[in-house]
Amino acid sequence: MGTVAAPVLSSEPEYYKVVAKTETTPPPRAEISKKYHLPELAVQIKRGKYTRVALQFPDGLLAHSTVFARVLSEELQRVDETEKEREVEVYVLGDTSYSECCVDEIAAQHVGADAVVHIGTACLSPVIATPVIYVFGEEDLDIDAVASTFRSQVPDKSAHVLLVSETPYQAYLGPLKSLLCEYPNLLTTVPAFAASEDNAPQELIVPSSLASSTHTERSEIPHRAHPPLRASLSDYILIHIGTLPPAAHLHLNTLFPSDRKPIIIDPVTSAPASSVSTPLARRYQTMMTARSASTIGILVNTLSLRSSSQLIDSLKSAIRNAGKKHYVIAVGKPNVAKLANFDVVDVWVIVGCARGGIIIDRYGEYFKPIVTPFELKLALKKQVEWSGGEWMLEFDRVLSMKDDDDEQEQSDQDETQAEDEDEAPEFDPVTGRYVSSRPLFQSLKTRKQHVDVEIEGTKPSDSAIISTNGNAGQLSTRGSAHYSTAAAYLQTRAFWRGLGSDFNDETDEEKKEEAEAEGAKLEEGRSGIARGYVNPDV
Repeated sequence: MGTVAAPVLSSEPEYYKVVAKTETTPPPRAEISKKYHLPELAVQIKRGKYTRVALQFPDGLLAHSTVFARVLSEELQRVDETEKEREVEVYVLGDTSYSECCVDEIAAQHVGADAVVHIGTACLSPVIATPVIYVFGEEDLDIDAVASTFRSQVPDKSAHVLLVSETPYQAYLGPLKSLLCEYPNLLTTVPAFAASEDNAPQELIVPSSLASSTHTERSEIPHRAHPPLRASLSDYILIHIGTLPPAAHLHLNTLFPSDRKPIIIDPVTSAPASSVSTPLARRYQTMMTARSASTIGILVNTLSLRSSSQLIDSLKSAIRNAGKKHYVIAVGKPNVAKLANFDVVDVWVIVGCARGGIIIDRYGEYFKPIVTPFELKLALKKQVEWSGGEWMLEFDRVLSMKDDDDEQEQSDQDETQAEDEDEAPEFDPVTGRYVSSRPLFQSLKTRKQHVDVEIEGTKPSDSAIISTNGNAGQLSTRGSAHYSTAAAYLQTRAFWRGLGSDFNDETDEEKKEEAEAEGAKLEEGRSGIARGYVNPDV
């Protein structure tokens, strides 16, 4: 028999493959200093009076980290040699907890950093507490070849064009617009932060020249701003420099009509990218699958983004109001093997950043469907109303979505329905099979308080709500005021009722139940070791 390879138990998801080009050797010091604008970065760190700074690199640029940290430390000493008593400690974060484009506040807290310098591609999603300085760098780009591709894709010189890029290529948009001066209706975009809130941490971009005072209008493209448009956004041709993850690509497609999809230019070849976007109809099918799910797993794919806690609470409330069960699970960077361990989950809803934190399972690698918070909100409505082309990823927009009814009004309606009639039959809209997607319906029907798996602020006396009654090891709820779907599941499916219960030949139901409760008769068997058993019957 030939050698069989071991199964792959951990795989890298498709959406993590869109990263910066892997560097194996660090470039010269002068190139590092120029590429990442280290003198200006040192000035900003000193101006913020930070004493411990964490450098966050994507995996593909970790080879730059040692030279980067060494040159930055020298620049910090050169900025103000009189402040010897306030030296700045520089740490390099070796790995990211979640998406590389997001600021990793968790890893920064491990070293007690009071600021994070995020290097490379960034989603610019608002953080919770730690000040951030973004350093995009300047990846190699042949702007002459890109300009040639631009002219071939947009032959009409009077067309309205919007030029966007991934953050490492932002510095090239100004020179590229100058090369394309024959296009009078060409507009560029600049990175833009979310609206500031009270007590929000400071966010800066180095170099500061990437910001513009003329780009005053917030774009529908996430975290971008542009000058006032001369027509509606759907009338523009979007040219995007840089490869996009599937979720971000699909979101861009939904902003434009089907006959004017965004043109993605590969920065390596300077030619239009041949990436295939996920059809929106596929997302509609996945959303309909979530309607028939009884247990929903809330997959946390970020711990640093502002409003993530509010979004999780909103999803939990919507799931409970729909009569479904939920679990909140964080597994770090999710992959197929990790999520396969949670067989009880029928569908996942992933909470992550709009650029790299959303999983689009284009190849059916995952065992259970994965939906976005927007799709789950639609799936939990009584009547699905998905207007063509709409697909939200931003937390704030999903939080602003209205539910069918007020929470108390919805609860009263469900209780009335539970009293008057049994649960209406439900069929999976995708497979057509009968399903029971409301496990909490029994709690409403019997007017019992449901025992939730996660109880915040539980007192010691409250922890004994569920106990065993000592009779055949059956799990039950204490008293008649509580109901637990977990206990009901274990009572019906996960208990072995004793020796011989699996081979009960009784046909009478009463005798069968008595036999299962009684179990088999215990007899003394053989004793000794394998080479010489002692059999009492011989």
